[in-house]
Amino acid sequence: MKKNIKELILNLIYPPRCVFCLKRLSPKTKLHVCSECANSLPYARAYSRCRRCGKPVAENADKMCKRCYTGKHYITRITSAFVYVDNAKDAVVRFKSERNSGFAKTLALYVAGMVNYDFGGVEFDAVVSVPPRKKGITEEKFDQAACLADAVARRLGIPYIPKAMAQVGVSRKQSSLSYSARIENVKGKFVVKRPGSIDKKTILLIDDVCTSGATLEECGKVLKDSGAYRVYGATVATVPDI
Repeated sequence: MKKNIKELILNLIYPPRCVFCLKRLSPKTKLHVCSECANSLPYARAYSRCRRCGKPVAENADKMCKRCYTGKHYITRITSAFVYVDNAKDAVVRFKSERNSGFAKTLALYVAGMVNYDFGGVEFDAVVSVPPRKKGITEEKFDQAACLADAVARRLGIPYIPKAMAQVGVSRKQSSLSYSARIENVKGKFVVKRPGSIDKKTILLIDDVCTSGATLEECGKVLKDSGAYRVYGATVATVPDI
């Protein structure tokens, strides 16, 4: 009760806004999304999706994208709440650029919903977040993946292991690279800091966006090499194609 009263007072002082369009909402709101956005979000499950990486595929495809047909994959499956376009893209960009941890609570609701939708029969032992670039966290002092992972773990009732992984060395920003360069850029850049915490466990790996999937895959490889039994990935949004 005290927590609810405190939240209401804070909402009166700092009126909540929709995380997708910034429209002002009622102080009594629990979910920070307006009705217009809720009805127009690019929900991933509305698309025909690759059954392994969750990216949109052509309607006449056999539910597997070309990249998932080939190569060795360390993550069993990846799911995303949205396709990275329109108001969903705007929300993720604001979450990262404004370093607003308050966004995580609402975005986590959608991510947790897709985890239950796609991985409903999986019993996860722990939630882990993709670690930030070493240079990036020094400059920004905000780890959006960790913030999101903690909120998703709470939604799902699964233990979150903070700082389970770290990046070593300084990697370039993935957004400026080609698909093949992204794969090379992250090789050998991740370590598991607490192997005992993930040994023989089924892990849910969280990040904000799945662009090429290279970062998630490399983290999945390192987690499995360190003893994880199985690794699944979940993000707020997935980029249609790269």
